[in-house]
Parts: sequence; structure tokens; C-alpha cells
Amino acid sequence: MARLLLFLCVLFAPVATSKLTTFLKDKNLTSVEERLSHLEQKIESRLNATERVLGQLLTGRADVRLEDLDILTLRSGLLSERFNPVLFSAYKSSSESGISTKVTIRFDRTYINIGNHYHTEDGIFIAPVSGTYMFHWTIITGGSEYSTQLMVGGTVRASSLVPYPGGRDSSSAMVILSVQKEDHVWIQIYGSNENVYGGPSFNGQLQSTFSGILLQKT
Repeated sequence: MARLLLFLCVLFAPVATSKLTTFLKDKNLTSVEERLSHLEQKIESRLNATERVLGQLLTGRADVRLEDLDILTLRSGLLSERFNPVLFSAYKSSSESGISTKVTIRFDRTYINIGNHYHTEDGIFIAPVSGTYMFHWTIITGGSEYSTQLMVGGTVRASSLVPYPGGRDSSSAMVILSVQKEDHVWIQIYGSNENVYGGPSFNGQLQSTFSGILLQKT
């Protein structure tokens, strides 16, 4: 804030001294009221320009004015932080059978993993910040009917039925929910001795996947 005040003082010092005397001596202005009105218009024009410039400097956006900014947020310095995207899309590279109930499904490869918050070694995503997240998962199976569960911090937050009509089948689900910083998120089996198909990234027919993205920080 000290730098901001210094910037404003430097910017408007000429207006408060030389510009003021120039306006008041302007022979084209016939009265003190006209001269003051003219000075006021000039100052307002400079204030508007300053608001636009400072809004751009503080937020990196060209359409932000100071009057639109949250002063508490400005004072806390949050506006100077860049928004770092958080997203991942993982898949299971090979099939796995005989999975027991409440065992985490490990999607061991990723298409993308910005921030490296999804861990392929155990199939768990660890939220780097609190916020609203969207998760999507698709499970392909050839075994019996069972369910999968989205776990957040050890609590079931969503589930999906994986049907088995007599051959290979798949089930997909999507959920948007609040997640706290450092919460662990994973997909687990709810059933016994189950199968989850997987395959190389180019074999889309057998792709069991798990994806997530941060929509908004809180």
C-alpha cells in the first residue's frame, strides 16, 4: 500500500501545483467557478486513467477498475497471487482381477497431471487447496455387478453402479463437490473379487479412467 500511495502522490503532484496555477490563470476561463470546474474535470480524468492502470497492474486484467476490487482482498495480497490450475486425467494401463471390497482402484498412468497432485503409485489425489472440484470416473468390467465409490477424506461422497448384463460393460459418473486442502480423494471398489479392465492409452475400448479439476478456490 505504501508503494500505491507513493505512486498516487507522484502522479498527482503536478496537478496540485503547476497545473492548479495554470488553470487559475487561464484567460479563456471567465470566473473562478469555471476554472475550478475545469480543474475538477481534469483531475477526474486522471483518476479514471489511474484506476484503469492500477486495476491492470494489480490483477493482470485489462477490464478491472479499483472501485470493483475487494479492499480486504487487496490488503491481504491475494490479488497478486496467480491462479494455478489443478487438473488430472488418469487411466488404468492394464486389467486387474480379484479386487477386494474397499480396495483403491489404482489408475497407474496419466494423460495430464498439472501440479502432480494425483499419485499414480497409489491412485490417490491430494487436494492442494480448498475449493470446488469436479471428478469423473469410468469403470469397465467383465465380471459381476458391483459399485464404485468416490472417497474424500475417508468418507463416501458419491457412488456408481457397474452393471453386468452378461459381457463387458462400463459405468461413468460425475460429481461436483467441496474439498478441503490436503483431503485425499480416490475411487474404491464396493464388492468382492471384482475385475477392472485397463489397457494402453491408444486402446480406448478398455479404458477405465479417473479425472478431476479444480473449478474454484475457496
